[in-house]
Amino acid sequence: MTLASGIVVPSSQISLGVEPTLRGSLARLANGRALVIDYFASQRCSVVIGDLTCDFRAMPSDPGYFEMASIEGVRVFAESRLLAILGDAGASLRSAGPPFARHLAVELDRPERWIDFLERPGVLAGKRRLRPGRQ
Repeated sequence: MTLASGIVVPSSQISLGVEPTLRGSLARLANGRALVIDYFASQRCSVVIGDLTCDFRAMPSDPGYFEMASIEGVRVFAESRLLAILGDAGASLRSAGPPFARHLAVELDRPERWIDFLERPGVLAGKRRLRPGRQ
């Protein structure tokens, strides 16, 4: 999927689900920030590993992010390389982690699409290893 920067990807092209327990609370959680969906990837022993990430942040100014349709009034941005995965892997936002450290996560109905993505050339370009607490 190739798009010019500044174009909002309509919800008809990418449908991002929201777990029922999060519905109605995204705007409060966002507190004026945007939801940014990204990923990290790292190569270890000739194998690329990685994970999807999502967090509330200031509006991304990097041209590598595209705006998706807003959810409950919260602006949503995704790293451009993820648009195809989000569009056809059945992506949903959910609450994850232990009760004392809840955070947002992206869950895929078809996780094999993520494995395919990690095997593509160039997936590591511009991505750094995840460092907890730093973004």
